[in-house]
Amino acid sequence: MDTCKSVAPNAAWAHKPFSLAELVVWPTVAYFYSLAVLHIGGGDEWIVSAFYDPQRHVFPLKHNFWTQTVVHDGGHELMLVVGIVLLGFLLTTMWIQRWRHLRRPLAFIVLSMAACVITINLGKQVTNMDCPWDLTEFGGQRVHYTLLQDKPDEAPRGHCFPGGHSSSGFALFALFFVARCYGYRRPSIALLPAFAIGGSFALDQWARGAHFPSHDLTTAYVCWMIALAVYWRLYAREPRAEPPVNKAPSEFDDDQ
Repeated sequence: MDTCKSVAPNAAWAHKPFSLAELVVWPTVAYFYSLAVLHIGGGDEWIVSAFYDPQRHVFPLKHNFWTQTVVHDGGHELMLVVGIVLLGFLLTTMWIQRWRHLRRPLAFIVLSMAACVITINLGKQVTNMDCPWDLTEFGGQRVHYTLLQDKPDEAPRGHCFPGGHSSSGFALFALFFVARCYGYRRPSIALLPAFAIGGSFALDQWARGAHFPSHDLTTAYVCWMIALAVYWRLYAREPRAEPPVNKAPSEFDDDQ
């Protein structure tokens, strides 16, 4: 499903096509296995309980300066600025000719990031899942319902699944597809920003009691699949150039 070789500046390194297993099957298997361990097997509660003080019935880092003001609020503002800057560069390529070659990769990154953040935040409105700090076992007042349980209509609605804050970080999975498509030798390095920023935002929310690990795991998986879908739309559907057909000599050619 790869046509990046036709647009890669360093096409020699863009020869290996993406496989269905590499992009879809193995990530999906890993996601559902990890989700079962965390959400059904008790991994969520085990990890989050490490940040909970059972004697005071609070998450001590919930309103901490570093976790709330710096990582959460500051991280949100930082990624908003990153998105605006990328959009600005994309719009600039329409007027500056020497930057026109950047239009497609910038469009891909901007579209993928926007789709990730919007999709995750819409999902939070639909799934009706609570945050750890809302639950009785972590000092809250709500009963803990899992994804597989039917939550009563009269119960307060939750807006915590998937994890919203980490979505702006995991949206950077788009960088991997750009790096791979445009011929970088080690495109896997381009995954580091997504894992570093998305993972940091996720860990911060676990420490504050705002999310379970399965919430951010789902965010990472959804962002990966969205980046893949946008990549397929902008790159993989591009028709390949047909190789020239060598005409076999005929008997009439010998007579000329």
